Amino acid sequence: MFKFIIIALVSLGFVSLTGIASAANERQPNPEQVKQIQTDQPLLAVMFYSNWCGACLILDPKIEAVKPLFKDRPVDFVKFDFSFALVKGKALQALAEEKNLSAIYKNNKGKTGFMLLVDPISSLVLDVVIMGDSANDIAIKLDYYLRRDAPAAS
Repeated sequence: MFKFIIIALVSLGFVSLTGIASAANERQPNPEQVKQIQTDQPLLAVMFYSNWCGACLILDPKIEAVKPLFKDRPVDFVKFDFSFALVKGKALQALAEEKNLSAIYKNNKGKTGFMLLVDPISSLVLDVVIMGDSANDIAIKLDYYLRRDAPAAS
């Protein structure tokens, strides 16, 4: 029965396993790398979104709830919205180039349901935010990568 539920959730788009799995594979930093990250550039919080993605519909309101807490802090929230990718494809690619995210965009193009926290200088993926993270978890992760002096709570 549990197997059936998982299959149903995946097929309905409530769980984007491929996007989360590949995004998690990009996460490689160790504590020393995190401390060396440049702090003069805003942290990039990059959402891979679509309006048909169930995980996105769960995660996006949490991110929106957290944004006001960081309005005066150096975080650049970027959203790749694949809802109408055939129409917006060139604009999405241009956004990726503008934010120095071309490689990350290419690796995750069309995958949805997660947000990557990215160092803007090295394009190193620092962490992955998924639908299971609460708004508080997201705020803690953002704060950690802005401060870079304590482990993130998960």
